Amino acid sequence: MMTKKIRKIHTDEFKKEALALAERNGVSKAAKELGIHESQIYSW
Repeated sequence: MMTKKIRKIHTDEFKKEALALAERNGVSKAAKELGIHESQIYSW
């Protein structure tokens, strides 16, 4: 039986900070630091 995966909802502020971090340090490094997938940053 599969368990249901809970999706995290990120605030606009979190997204803004993540994009700023990605611009400074690069997308892959920012994603690792924040514990999210790179594709999330690209979609924002």
